[in-house]
Amino acid sequence: MRSSVRIHRRSTGLIVARFLAFSALATLGACAHGSLQRDVTTVDDLLRPRAGVIVPSRSAFGQTADGDTVTRLLTQPLTPESAVRISLIAHPALRATYAELGLARADVVQAALLANPVISFDRFTTGRFQEFGIAQSFIDLLSQPMRRRVAEAEMESARLRIANVVFQHVTDVRSSLVEAVAAAQVRDVSERAQAAAAASAVAATAIHAAGNLQELDLVSERAAAAEFQAVAIHARGESASTREQLARALGVSTTGAALILQDRLPELPVADPSVDSLVALAARSRLDLAAALQDVNAAGKTLGITRRFRLLPDGTLSFAGEGEDGGPFKSGPGFSIPLPFFDRGQARMLRAQSALRAAVARHEAITLSMRADVRAAYALLTSARARFEEYRLRVVPLRRRATEETQLQYNAMAVSVFGLLQARQGELNAGQGYIEAMSDYWKARIQLERAVGTSLP
Repeated sequence: MRSSVRIHRRSTGLIVARFLAFSALATLGACAHGSLQRDVTTVDDLLRPRAGVIVPSRSAFGQTADGDTVTRLLTQPLTPESAVRISLIAHPALRATYAELGLARADVVQAALLANPVISFDRFTTGRFQEFGIAQSFIDLLSQPMRRRVAEAEMESARLRIANVVFQHVTDVRSSLVEAVAAAQVRDVSERAQAAAAASAVAATAIHAAGNLQELDLVSERAAAAEFQAVAIHARGESASTREQLARALGVSTTGAALILQDRLPELPVADPSVDSLVALAARSRLDLAAALQDVNAAGKTLGITRRFRLLPDGTLSFAGEGEDGGPFKSGPGFSIPLPFFDRGQARMLRAQSALRAAVARHEAITLSMRADVRAAYALLTSARARFEEYRLRVVPLRRRATEETQLQYNAMAVSVFGLLQARQGELNAGQGYIEAMSDYWKARIQLERAVGTSLP
C-alpha cells in the first residue's frame, strides 16, 4: 500500500530536490557497499589453500589474462598442478560459474536501494485546478538496513557455494588426469604383451615349418597372439577416450591425442593422515558446510525483519496541498498505515520460521553427511593402498618369476605351449592389476580430498 503526497507547487522543488538527493546517496551507498571484483577475489582466496596450485587472478566478470600460460603448460607433460592451472584459466564453464556472482551481487545492490519516489502532477482545465504529488513509503526506508544485511549474508553464501563448485571441478580434473595416465600405462603393457605374442607366433610358424612343432601348438600360439591383439586394441581405445575426457575437463580445444602425459602415475605417499584428523579438517574446510551456515544466518535475519514489521508491512507519511489559480492553497501533513484486522502477518511469519528451520536442518544434514563421506572415502583409500601393496610385493614379482620359469621349461620341452601362454597371460593380468590398483589409490585419494574439502599434503 502506498499513499500520495500532495504539496503546494512552491514547495515542490525543495521536496523533490531532497528526495532526489537522498536517493542519490542511497544509490552511491549501494555501489560502495561492495564490488563484484571483491567477490571474485574472495572466491579466489577461498580456493588457493584448497586447490593446492596457483589460482589465476580474474576480472570482475571471471575473465583471466593467462592465455600464454596455458600454451606453455600444454607443451610440457601434464602434472596434477599444471592440469588444474590450465583448467582454472581456460575452462569456459568456470567463467560461467564466476558470472553467477554478479546475480548475487545484484541482489545486494537492490537491497541497498530505496524504492523510487513517484511524482505526480494533475491539471484540470475547468477552473485551472492544480495538484502536485510525491509518494514514498517510509517502511521501505526503515527496513532498508536490515534488508541489506540479509542480502550480504546471502552474498557470502553465494561466494562459498561458487568456490565449492570450482573446487569440485578441480578434483574432477585431477581424477581425469589419473585415469588418462593409467589408461596409457595399461595400453603400453598390452602393446608390449601383444608384440611379444606376435613374435612368438612368428617363431612358432618357423619351428612348425621345420617339423619341430605340432599343428595344435602352432594354432594355440596364433590364437594367443590374436587375443593379445584384441586386448591391445581395447586398451588403445580406452586410452584415447580418457585423453578426450581429460581435454574436456581442461577446457581446451586441443585434441586428446595432442596432450602430453607423464609416463606413469606418481608413487604412493609413505603414509596417509588418520581418519580422525581428516574429519576435523573437513569441519574446517568444507565450503558447502560454511555456505549452509550462512544460509542459517540469512534465514535468521529474514525472520527478524518479518517479526519487526509483522503488523506494519507498509505505511506512508504525507504532506498534501491543493488549490486553484487565484485561490488559497490548503496544505497539511498526513499519515496512513494499513490496519491489521485480517492480515496480521501470519503467513509471512510461518514462511520465515519454516525457512529458518529448513536451513538449520540442512546444515545438520550436511554435517552428518560430511563425516560419513570422509570415513567412506578413507575406507576406499586404505583398501586401495593394501591392494596396491599386495600387487607390488607379491603378485607382480611372483607372476614374473612364474613366466621366467615356464619359459625355461618350455625351452627344455618340459611344458607345452599352453603352460607358457597361461603364464604370459597371468603376468599381463598382474601388470594391469598393479596399474589399476595404483590408479584406484589416487582416485580414492582425490575422492577423499573432495569429501574433506581441501587438497591433502
